[in-house]
Amino acid sequence: MNKIKSFFSSLIKKDATKTVVTSIWCALLGLILGFLILLVINPSNAGYGMTSVLGNYLIFSSHSDRINYFGQTLAKTAPLIAMSLSILVSYKAGLFNLGASGQYSIAVLVICLLGSGANWPWFVVMIIAMIAAAIWSAITGLLKAFFNVNEVISGIMLNWIALYLVNGILSNAGKTIWDGAHSESVAITSESNSFIPSIGLDKLFAGNTIVGLGMILILIVVIIIFILLKKTTVGYELKATGLNSDAARYAGISKVKSILIATAISGALAGLAASLNLQNGFTTWRLSSVPPEIGFQGISSAFLGGLHPIGVIFSSYFIMHITEGGSMITDLGYSPETASIMTSVIIYLSGFVFFIKEVMRKFEIKNELNKLSRNKENKV
Repeated sequence: MNKIKSFFSSLIKKDATKTVVTSIWCALLGLILGFLILLVINPSNAGYGMTSVLGNYLIFSSHSDRINYFGQTLAKTAPLIAMSLSILVSYKAGLFNLGASGQYSIAVLVICLLGSGANWPWFVVMIIAMIAAAIWSAITGLLKAFFNVNEVISGIMLNWIALYLVNGILSNAGKTIWDGAHSESVAITSESNSFIPSIGLDKLFAGNTIVGLGMILILIVVIIIFILLKKTTVGYELKATGLNSDAARYAGISKVKSILIATAISGALAGLAASLNLQNGFTTWRLSSVPPEIGFQGISSAFLGGLHPIGVIFSSYFIMHITEGGSMITDLGYSPETASIMTSVIIYLSGFVFFIKEVMRKFEIKNELNKLSRNKENKV
């Protein structure tokens, strides 16, 4: 009995356990607040609405429909995982990548011009899009490394520059490349060479063509990032710089090098997110007045996943699951904005993961000090 008690006691003290517990707590609290929002707006359908949000594809009676929509949720999770990794890598190096939306936009420009416009092979388009996004992200790294410009400020400014640059180029390119037919919206269809192949996975999900190689690619990338951060010298240097840049410098680690590497990798992952979105065919690029929201969703997913490469797989799926489920409540008398409010609340609360972990840590330290104090009194 004492061994079991000791096992669970040591398990609770582990950082990974605390991360999982706090993430689940934030998700549950967000769902409760979401349910209260549904009650306020339309009490009669609040129960059905919450069932739709939590059930997602499970609310369909047809087995083929459930499989189809499950595959859709999985496929849409892949870009969010890539964006979460983008935020994670930069954060490990002590940077906060608020410019991910701009890096995503630059990758979109490449995908639209080379993919939809020139019909290049999908892997070539993906690689060039990732390189372009990495270069754009490196601008933030250069400003930070050599001029100490705050990466948050430069990242936000570059978001808007990238957005208007992409809008301007694509709106004009549409008149020549697409004969004006797609000047407001650019999409890549399954007939295009730039479409990521399904490699037969679509047959497992009731013919859903957006399910394919992208889902496997993102898992490979997760493993690569995990190995990079945990098992390589580069990963050690990035984390050392993020924890204490002065100490890292005294240890012979170049701060400039770490910043440039982190921002380049982060940008490349944001570009991968764009590829997995557009080249899978389930989204299009529309001329917009605001940066893509996936950049900000990636922040929430990264923190909800405990800033761990494996954790972001589960947090990204959770966010996408409730997002897709929330899109179905419009049939119950709720406006489309209601689902956005619910998911926004849950995403917002994910930012408290580390705050709650810190509270738990302080509470644990206090208990240990009290225990030591009592033991000392007993000996006296």
